[in-house]
Amino acid sequence: MAREMTKKERLWSVYKGETPDRMPVKLWGLDKNQSMMHPAYKKVYDAAVEKTDIIGGASSAFDIYSGSRYKNLYESRTEPRGNDWTAHINIMRTPEGDLRSVFLANNHGHPGLMQEYFVKGESDLKKILSLEYEPFPVDLKNYENSLGKMGGDGLVMFGVSHPAYMLYNLTGSETLGYLLYDAPELVREVTSVFAERLYNHVQALIDSGIADYGPFAVSYVGPELLIPPLVSFDIFEKLVYDMDEPVISLIKNAGGYVWVHCHGKVRKIISRFADMGVDVLNPIEPPPMGDCTIEQALNEADGRIILEGNIEINDLLNQDRDYIREFLENTMKKSYEYTGNRFILCPSAGYMEYIEPSEKYIDNLLTYIDYGAELSRKYAK
Repeated sequence: MAREMTKKERLWSVYKGETPDRMPVKLWGLDKNQSMMHPAYKKVYDAAVEKTDIIGGASSAFDIYSGSRYKNLYESRTEPRGNDWTAHINIMRTPEGDLRSVFLANNHGHPGLMQEYFVKGESDLKKILSLEYEPFPVDLKNYENSLGKMGGDGLVMFGVSHPAYMLYNLTGSETLGYLLYDAPELVREVTSVFAERLYNHVQALIDSGIADYGPFAVSYVGPELLIPPLVSFDIFEKLVYDMDEPVISLIKNAGGYVWVHCHGKVRKIISRFADMGVDVLNPIEPPPMGDCTIEQALNEADGRIILEGNIEINDLLNQDRDYIREFLENTMKKSYEYTGNRFILCPSAGYMEYIEPSEKYIDNLLTYIDYGAELSRKYAK
């Protein structure tokens, strides 16, 4: 009988397009030695460290707006807004004038609310282009430390910012929608500037010797904000495909791998992510949040890109245990039939994002871990 792979070997086998000993099972948001948001998560953490294949993260300082000049860019203050909220007011100083954002933080640890974005129209977006930019040097110390902490329990991805996501963080959804209609060339210009800065950051990463540590993967989050039906296919092509493909090619030519997170209805663009050179696409949500079953997603992937996900976090929050077990069984059976274990089982969001988890949610997380690990061995190659 062949030796069982380590978790690290199993994950890299999938990333490289090879066939692992069994399908990896991932709990998104898990990292070794992390602190607990709530004591109830501790048993989930312990079970996941033992039974799942861990993917950790690392990064180096990178600010896509002004680079190392960011410390001189902002002025901040806070204001109380009743007993439950605190307003965090940020002023961005640009050569063409000030910009202001307001974030309402919940005083009890619950999610906050972005009340006012920096960019409210074309003139504000032009102010972003007036900012002086000086890149941070790449430092691999954080990456090296994360590799040491992870050991053989998984792999570490190097995270970078995504141009479209950084644009959205300035505008929010509504203003971005207007700008895409009223000032498409300006939006493209700003996104192109951000993409060039990302390209240079990744080039510096490669020049710093990340490949000397062994196989490496670069990860980013953000295309989900500019995919159909939120925008047209033409906008997706111009602001995601055209901007991302050169960066991905740079990584691939250096021997690296690329992991991309993209929520939403991705059925019609899975092939385009494959065309870009993306190695792993996450989280592949089933209906109704997504638009494709596991069979449809795997057909679209056609063996050209590894899929990760198919477990909706909303189901873990609300469905009963029998539903979770049946859905896990179907997902792993179908993915085994289509890919021979070249698939990564994963929920659609981080497991520890709810400050007061219900007993049902904790129980379903444990069911996901325990039964997912059992099925991984059941469908071992």
